[in-house]
Amino acid sequence: MTQVKVNRTALEEIRASKQAVTKVRIVLVDRSVLQVKEYIDAKYKIDKISYAYQYHDEVGKLIFRYDNARHKPDLGFIEHKHLSDRSIVKCGVPDISDVVDEVIEHI
Repeated sequence: MTQVKVNRTALEEIRASKQAVTKVRIVLVDRSVLQVKEYIDAKYKIDKISYAYQYHDEVGKLIFRYDNARHKPDLGFIEHKHLSDRSIVKCGVPDISDVVDEVIEHI
């Protein structure tokens, strides 16, 4: 079983317009870090407006990051994954459980 500890308080802000912002930083037993940022609009349906799931080692070297931030020059797609070799690949919107599974596989 992989052990985790949260070294910072998670922030969740619920807004009056049925929107939520969540930010979490989790430090794992090998001192690698998973950072989660989500901005969700649930006015009509649950819609993930923006997100970033970043996983890096204890010295801050990127292992992977999923996000939908715009890039210049344009990538030609919105949802993407940054890899440790600095390449960027197209992907779908990840589910947080899939991101956690990928982190566990890496450990």
